[in-house]
Amino acid sequence: MVIMIVVLSSIFSYFIFISLYPLLKKSFYRQNYRGEDIPSGLGIVMVLSYFLLTLPIIIIREESLLIIFKLLVISGASLAGLIDDFLGDGSRGFYGHFARLFKRGEMTSGIIKVVVGGILGLLTGLLAGGPLYTFPLNALLFPLTVNTFNLLDVRPGRSLKLYILISVLLFLWIEEGLLFLLAPVLGASLILFPFDLKEEGMLGDVGSNLLGASLGFILVFTLNYWVKALLVLLLTFLQWKGDRVSLTSLIEKNNLLNYFDNLGRKQT
Repeated sequence: MVIMIVVLSSIFSYFIFISLYPLLKKSFYRQNYRGEDIPSGLGIVMVLSYFLLTLPIIIIREESLLIIFKLLVISGASLAGLIDDFLGDGSRGFYGHFARLFKRGEMTSGIIKVVVGGILGLLTGLLAGGPLYTFPLNALLFPLTVNTFNLLDVRPGRSLKLYILISVLLFLWIEEGLLFLLAPVLGASLILFPFDLKEEGMLGDVGSNLLGASLGFILVFTLNYWVKALLVLLLTFLQWKGDRVSLTSLIEKNNLLNYFDNLGRKQT
């Protein structure tokens, strides 16, 4: 059943893509890291596919509370990303956005993402339950995962590579009930991956936010306390580091990470 959902998601995503791509090519361009204008907003395909598959699952399955809540989480995170795609002003990192807020009194699209991510993290932490001491980790893990995918999505295929790799590992580990939360996004990711990798389009913040929200939600419900604690520390370090230096420069200094990052990408 889970494999069927992945296949259906791939099919839906393909037909949504071929319908939507001409519109993106006509009116929604962004500069990539090479300074070239290419269509952005491919993540909208993932959002639409996710809705098309998730709504029937909610109707069919009785134990659908997590699925319903994840639908809300995906919607909130994707909407915040979409706002940043259309209204973003180029400020990057926590420092850049909060500097504009406190120094100039300007509300940026990045601040909206931080607020939305924080609220969704708190709600996810509440839904996860468990002992009170686990709540801070659950509430932090979700928004940190979302923002990490946002930081990583500055090179073709990078965020989708990571998402697909982690998803495949989770498919070998987590129970089927949670796989229903992962399958729709994985199917869409497999379809969009070659287009993102070949620089025929960009996911945009709507796409990277969706990937981070999908994975962050799953991690909250699958990892044990100590793994979550280590992951929160690691992701917090990445946010701090990403505000000061390019994560790309760090990846390029590691031979293994650099090889994986460049695998399949168009070279100049």
